[in-house]
Amino acid sequence: MKRNLITILSLVVMSLMFNATGAYAQSFAKADVPFAFNVGNAQLPAGTYEVKVLGSSPYEIMIRNRATSASAVATARSDSSRTGESKLIFHRIGTQYFLSEVWKDAGAGMIVPTSRHEDELTKELQLAKGPSSGSEKVTIALK
Repeated sequence: MKRNLITILSLVVMSLMFNATGAYAQSFAKADVPFAFNVGNAQLPAGTYEVKVLGSSPYEIMIRNRATSASAVATARSDSSRTGESKLIFHRIGTQYFLSEVWKDAGAGMIVPTSRHEDELTKELQLAKGPSSGSEKVTIALK
């Protein structure tokens, strides 16, 4: 009898844990991005975006345009070294923007690795203008 009770309680607790994890993975934030930008190899137009975190370790970030349904998925690493508001951070290199970081709530962040195209543009800019030139950070608030 005790064994059955413990088994049932264990199953209930595990069920609640899986449901909570699934609910977190389905949560999203919105952002109005006023410029076209790149996520990995995908280029996305300006617009209102939903940002979702899919899975964990490694994290995957899905960003989807609400009007056009254009979307991209990027693998990111977790970073909890900062605190602050929810936001997207982009690198601007010349006239192009690249998604760099996603911060949700106080200090829960994900860093998106640079793409080959972003690395090449950075090198070209540094060769043209010198080692002190690089990318500028642009921040967009998440709602």
